[in-house]
Amino acid sequence: MKITSNTVVSIDYIVTDENGQVLDTTNGQDAMEVLIGHSNIVPGLEDALMGKEKGDRVDVLVQPDRAYGIRHPELIQEIDINMFEGMELNVGDSFLADTDMGKKPIVVKEIKGNTVVVDGNHPLAGMTLKFLVDIIDVRQATDSEIEHGHVHGAHGCCHGHDHEDGHECCGKHHHDEDHECCGRHHHDHDDDDDDHECCCHHHDHE
Repeated sequence: MKITSNTVVSIDYIVTDENGQVLDTTNGQDAMEVLIGHSNIVPGLEDALMGKEKGDRVDVLVQPDRAYGIRHPELIQEIDINMFEGMELNVGDSFLADTDMGKKPIVVKEIKGNTVVVDGNHPLAGMTLKFLVDIIDVRQATDSEIEHGHVHGAHGCCHGHDHEDGHECCGKHHHDEDHECCGRHHHDHDDDDDDHECCCHHHDHE
């Protein structure tokens, strides 16, 4: 079966930056399952997977505009530390901020006395990423998976859904255990569950 929209792909992967530094990998262990055609992985990788089959290997370099976008300097701001209402802050912590486009993650970059420098760019914004992906299996998605927009099961890659035992593939979505493609780890202090997102160790505060 060829990979098309509404198929579920099981993959092993290694993600590196332009210098060859490994950002995330499945380590040949639990493969990641991805529902194709529902914005669960970065566009450049999804494009490269289309038409491939079980047993194929995909080696693709994805430019920022097809990965996590370019960096926007205006998303780096200094705000009053009192906005955090007495929370203990550390560089690398992340928070969900209310914006005109809904809640968006921001990361603490620097603490300067009574001000905090925060960055609203995705941690991988502006980066060219290399994906080396082995396609382990391809199957047709179930009607329920298509309706919900994500894989059902322990190793699914979902879009906008939190799972206590899932994966997040190549950035974008939150899960509480195991892998998330490109390896950024979150911690939500509201319920002490461990989330994973792409490439930066930090804490999530609602």
